[in-house]
Amino acid sequence: MSKSRSLLLLLLLIVFTLGAGALPATAADSPYGINIHAPQGAALAAQLDRVRAARIGWVRIDFIWAAVQPKPGTWDWRAYDAIANAAKARGLQVYATLAYTPAWATDGPELTGVPRNLDDWAEFCFRAARRYKRTIRYWGMWNEPNLPRFWSGSRADYVDFILRPGATAIHAGNPAAKVGGPDLAHLVTGDADWYDWLRLTLLEAGDQLDVITHHVYDSTSNQGVTSKLDQSTVFANNPGLWSVVQPSVREVLKTTGWYRVKPFWLTETGWESGRISEDRQAANLKALLGDWFGVNRDWVDKVFFYELQDPPASFTFGVLRSDGSPKPAYDAYRSFIGAHPNGN
Repeated sequence: MSKSRSLLLLLLLIVFTLGAGALPATAADSPYGINIHAPQGAALAAQLDRVRAARIGWVRIDFIWAAVQPKPGTWDWRAYDAIANAAKARGLQVYATLAYTPAWATDGPELTGVPRNLDDWAEFCFRAARRYKRTIRYWGMWNEPNLPRFWSGSRADYVDFILRPGATAIHAGNPAAKVGGPDLAHLVTGDADWYDWLRLTLLEAGDQLDVITHHVYDSTSNQGVTSKLDQSTVFANNPGLWSVVQPSVREVLKTTGWYRVKPFWLTETGWESGRISEDRQAANLKALLGDWFGVNRDWVDKVFFYELQDPPASFTFGVLRSDGSPKPAYDAYRSFIGAHPNGN
């Protein structure tokens, strides 16, 4: 075969690979993520193929304790084995959020109750980290524990029964694993004030976290999300007055000493196309990415949009419709990543 023909075939192979959705040098370096929950069967392959085609490097999944251990001594990892293997086959990274208590393991409500014995929770975390040592390295400690719908305990319960023992168990199961949290909802209601939860949790147990994670939404615009993350406020250095004027996330991180010390991931954000239109959803997604990548504002290391696909009913946050067809937001995400594959 001539050198010119060999070179032509090599160039065609490169073009084909890029057209099929090439990722950055390693998916772990990608700043782009999406929430997919825990699809199974044909839906799993279809959804991960869509993620890969858009060159999104990361997926965030629900990793449900109650499903894995429905009763003491019984372990069923099949659903997560399938997800981990399918993601690895496509070169995707997984951020797995461990959460939700089995009924047998709590005196409180099923799924949201405080574990009766923290050793039960620690064993689940340890086994997960050890089992998926080669496929999942990043683990979240619960989902939005400042909301009663996801966590029935107090903030102190979260730190003592979930974060500390869970992080220790994850690192014991896989010393190379990384722990993220607290994945709070950016809301203020009752005892759910996000800024108190974030500040106090980081002051008490920030050393347990390898990555600081948080959720921020705004009902209409990308500017609203970016402002909540990064704006300067009048009482930035006075936590006693944050109930008067809420701080930004950056300001809370600064008061705890963790700003730019550890990676920060925005693990949920997005817009419902059913409320603001599909075109507006796409414009907001593209604009939010432009707020953080390829510009001087660079302390948000990864952004995970909520979510990949609409469920059959209710929420319309997906960048895919419930039938799997792409909305403009999917194309906007893919296009932005194509122009900025590593966020630069």
